[in-house]
Amino acid sequence: MSAEQAEQFPDPQIVALPERHLAVVRDTVAFDGIPALYDRAYPAIFGALGRAGVSPAAPPMGVVHGSPGDTLDLSVAVPVAEPFPGEGEVGSETLPARRAATLLVRGDYARLAAAYEHLFGWVAAQGLTPAGISWEQYLTEPEPGGDPALNETLLGVDLED
Repeated sequence: MSAEQAEQFPDPQIVALPERHLAVVRDTVAFDGIPALYDRAYPAIFGALGRAGVSPAAPPMGVVHGSPGDTLDLSVAVPVAEPFPGEGEVGSETLPARRAATLLVRGDYARLAAAYEHLFGWVAAQGLTPAGISWEQYLTEPEPGGDPALNETLLGVDLED
């Protein structure tokens, strides 16, 4: 990790996470296709949850399965209390209970790539092994025309035991 990144971001934290149930739209996309996936997925997920009378249990997420390459295996997700039965393209995933390294990022989403680099570098420096799942949870909802400096995103890397 570079000295500049260490100054930009705080030290990550290790946390124990419970099993997490998600309503998802999952797709394999190129990086430039990520915004279109989110734009398609969240209305579908929130619509399906509303029709089923299910409320979100936590802020929305993006979950990356495996290691990014030219494409990303990405689940656009909304945490729910119980497994979601699914509807149309909206399916269900359950992330197992495990430890994770987390990093709170404040500011524009453009900072997330550098934040992930910092987080993965820190994980490696601690001798920890990623479990193949990384995620971001959007703690604030950006306002149209709002200040991106007010965004808060929690990044996480699930860890092997």
